[in-house]
Amino acid sequence: MFSYIVMEFILMIGLFIHTSTLPPNTNKIFDPTTRDGLSEPWIALRNEFFNKGIKLITKDEWTDQNVDFEFHINVQRKITEKLAFMVTTENDFTHPLNQRKFHLQKYKKVFSWSNDLVERGLATKIQLAYPLREGVIDGYSNRSQLVVLIAANKALPVLNLHNDLYSERVKAIRWFERNAPNEFALYGYDWDKSPKLPTKLGKVVHLIEKHLPWRPKWFPSWQGSLAAKQHVLEKSRFSIVYENVRGLRGYITEKIFDAFCAGNVPVYWGADNIFDYVPKHCFIDRKAFSSYDKLYEFLVKMPEKDYIGYQSAIKEFLASESAQAFSTKKFAVTIVNEVISSIVKS
Repeated sequence: MFSYIVMEFILMIGLFIHTSTLPPNTNKIFDPTTRDGLSEPWIALRNEFFNKGIKLITKDEWTDQNVDFEFHINVQRKITEKLAFMVTTENDFTHPLNQRKFHLQKYKKVFSWSNDLVERGLATKIQLAYPLREGVIDGYSNRSQLVVLIAANKALPVLNLHNDLYSERVKAIRWFERNAPNEFALYGYDWDKSPKLPTKLGKVVHLIEKHLPWRPKWFPSWQGSLAAKQHVLEKSRFSIVYENVRGLRGYITEKIFDAFCAGNVPVYWGADNIFDYVPKHCFIDRKAFSSYDKLYEFLVKMPEKDYIGYQSAIKEFLASESAQAFSTKKFAVTIVNEVISSIVKS
């Protein structure tokens, strides 16, 4: 009987810096059990690097060995003298350094969803990735809940009334609580607190509330937090899917794909150029309605055959080449090939 020894041929080591994720700079980012597949893009990236002989390690795995390059999630204030690469995941309001030319030019190469950065020659285009699945076509049969909203009670770290969609989520919640309470459910973290205010004030107010002798029920529609979104979305017809900010071209996060992959039809508001990426028959454009009254009327009166039409369009899109721009494979292969090419040319 023969025994085989598989040897790892590691040609380079890359240090993975991710201070904007929780917990920061640990290999927890590669945990496949993370909810809603949030770690899958990073697992795919690590595996693709490994397939090319490059080991990507986090700081908690680092033992002072020499590294050949660093790879950052979002701009870091302190950038190594070694080769450094970066991918933007946050928007400009949450992480302002992501748009500053001075910081971006310190990197050998930047990867970004931002059409603006790409057009300015500061980044290579890439979409935020999601573990795509097949769509679901089941009509109304197993979907007793009309509308859900799944998000945490957060706010922008800066005051920006024009782009802010955190506050628009609260407006949507309040409308449904007043006008259609039996047809709406809210899920997510921290809705037992008041609507979080933008800037540092929001955190201060929530800390004060924590020590109050009594706490009002701020959001009667709140059903608690979720270990995963899918089982709720699968039993709901529609979901309020607002990005954290509006008006940023290319800023399309996992939120809309959470709905798509569960056969849920999203009411979307966010990227101005969403139609460049996703067919219009896959979602309901919130901007097409002048009020929540009109939106609600549209949702509640939708015939099942029209709903199935949306689900069919979603299923077709998820199986299309266009959707692959958001796949974890496309994300990983694009980044790894560009990083290797840049290193070879250095």
